[in-house]
Amino acid sequence: MKAIEGAGMRRQFRWMMMAAGLVAMLAASPSAVAIGYLSGVLQKPAYVQALTVLLDKAPSWTREVLKRNGAYVSSPRFTHEIDGTKYELFDICVRVTKCIDTSIVLMFAPDGTQAWAGLREKGVVSYVGAPSEAQQAVLKRALYVPEPVPKMTTSYLFDALKKPAYAQASKNLIEQAGQLPDWARDVLARNKVAYTTTDAEPVDIQGVTYEVFTVCAVEFSCADTHLAVLFAPEGAKAWGVVVHEGVMSYLGAPNDAQAAAMREALDPSERKWGRADGK
Repeated sequence: MKAIEGAGMRRQFRWMMMAAGLVAMLAASPSAVAIGYLSGVLQKPAYVQALTVLLDKAPSWTREVLKRNGAYVSSPRFTHEIDGTKYELFDICVRVTKCIDTSIVLMFAPDGTQAWAGLREKGVVSYVGAPSEAQQAVLKRALYVPEPVPKMTTSYLFDALKKPAYAQASKNLIEQAGQLPDWARDVLARNKVAYTTTDAEPVDIQGVTYEVFTVCAVEFSCADTHLAVLFAPEGAKAWGVVVHEGVMSYLGAPNDAQAAAMREALDPSERKWGRADGK
């Protein structure tokens, strides 16, 4: 976890320094942009034409780079030689949501005669312009692709609730919840109740890795009665979403991102509770 956080912080620092450097350069001399930033080469018609054609059918957020004051930050130009041809590349953070969610690496042939791109959108890497395998390898190396979130060591909710910190967080959640369906209260309090559960899944929310558990009470239809519990690292705090006979309510006042993570975990199509009719 520390390694992942460190990589993310280094990436964020890199973009911050990049942005600060570009602002300083512009302040000192607007013509300095032409030395080697994307906005400089886009003063040349061939580059504009190649990039416009490339991004015509790409995701709309990529076209921020074509705007004069688009919401993006570009690295200085760097080059890479492939089979004797030197290509120009730009590593770009498009600030539509977060830099790590929407980044693009542009590759131009000499004199801007053609362009290719590697995209990273919410962890998914794709390519535009049909780059060759060699070009794809270069583009992918330049994109920021974080290491996968490690698998949790806690297997199931009943295992987690054997740990004092998790048990206390669950107890606090019950006390804050007010009225709860009996089966949900029994699950959280480790009382005798028949239920099925998925194993813990890691969920990254704003750089923090949480554990989410999902539960289906055996006495009800799993399609419309179930529970998700989200724990902070080391069981420091818990939040929940309970669905009882189709009615959803939140426990512990989760924020929007936490609530969304739990709702996604409860999606019956993802969680093999059975058919939509609960049979």
